Amino acid sequence: MEAIGFRRARARVTALATACGLAAAVLVQGCASTPPPLAGPVLAGRIAVRSEAAPGHDARSASGQFELRGSPEHGQLVLTSPIGTVVARARWSGPDSGLAQPAGPADIELEADGGTRRFDNFDDMTEAALGQSLPLAAMFDWLAGRPWPHAPAVFDADRTTFEQLGWRVDRSRYASDGLVAADRPLPPPALHVRVKLDAAASAPAAADSK
Repeated sequence: MEAIGFRRARARVTALATACGLAAAVLVQGCASTPPPLAGPVLAGRIAVRSEAAPGHDARSASGQFELRGSPEHGQLVLTSPIGTVVARARWSGPDSGLAQPAGPADIELEADGGTRRFDNFDDMTEAALGQSLPLAAMFDWLAGRPWPHAPAVFDADRTTFEQLGWRVDRSRYASDGLVAADRPLPPPALHVRVKLDAAASAPAAADSK
């Protein structure tokens, strides 16, 4: 298994479509004009994403700092290398649906590798940014220590772990250490996500319905 940072993991995904090169300076310049702050929570810390080997897929891992703010409808994700360089910034917005089930973003803009790409879903955007597709809409809640309210969740007996969207989310160390672990065994390749939040509040987890 090869451990790589965000920049190299993303470069493997986009190597057939773009020449990455020495783009850090261009990217920083492109992100220099900071948009207004977004309303909503700010989740920040360290994230590690690992995929197991599977037919046609080498085992890979990537890690770095992240900041996730706003909501699944209007938000921003910033990925930073271990040395503090912004390597990807995604912003998204969409009309509020007014429904219990959120409509999701209508437009996602990803700045990375010295260029800008647009997406209409989180799966494709997170694969371009992180090298793997992640359920970003649900992760707003998972990283707050609770299930996403828009899909069924099944809890273990001690309620420290639940299964949702094909993922097993372990929040047993959320309140004490700000740690959240999420594993998706199928479909291959199996994915493992580990998050260490800079600060964690125990209130959201305690608010789960029994």
